[in-house]
Parts: sequence; structure tokens; C-alpha cells
Amino acid sequence: MSLKDLQRTGVLLPKEEWGAHDLHTSVNKPMLVASLLLGLASVAMMYLGAGTAPTFVGGGLFLIFMGWITHISVTAVNAQAAHFAEERRALHHEEPAADPEATDEA
Repeated sequence: MSLKDLQRTGVLLPKEEWGAHDLHTSVNKPMLVASLLLGLASVAMMYLGAGTAPTFVGGGLFLIFMGWITHISVTAVNAQAAHFAEERRALHHEEPAADPEATDEA
């Protein structure tokens, strides 16, 4: 991905906003630790299995680990991008679009 792609998706902020936001992680830490433990267990099973059934069970668990860690990471990036978008609106004093039903006085 290019820098422009990252800025367009909200992952990389425009230069004028660098340092203007609260930088905290939005990663679910307990899920991250649990997934990493699953990854370590799967690698240990593959290594200690020495080609027997535990090797293949460990391989399956490793595939589950890869999917889970990817899901955790994508969810965290999306949450951070949404948080920055909200901060960006507040920083630029933009008001969210008014509810059309609320302004409709029939």
C-alpha cells in the first residue's frame, strides 16, 4: 500500500494532524494474549509431534491462530480509524449531519 492509500483509508493521518490525537491502542489485549498462547501451543505441538497426529493438530490450530490474530488486528485498525475520524470532526469543529426527521416539522 502506498502512503496515499493509507491516508485515504484513515490508517495514516494527514501530516497536519500528526501529534494531534490521543495515541492509545484499541487492541483487545486479553484476546491478543489468548491468541498468542494458542499460536505458541500450536507451534509446540507441531515441533513435539515429530510427524505424528499432534503435528497435524498443531498445524490446524496454527491456521486458526492466523485467522484469529488477523481478525483482532483488522478490528483494532478499524476501531482506531473510526476513533480518529471522530477526533478529526471534533478538531475541525464539524458537526455531524443533522437527522432529517428531526428537522422536518410538518
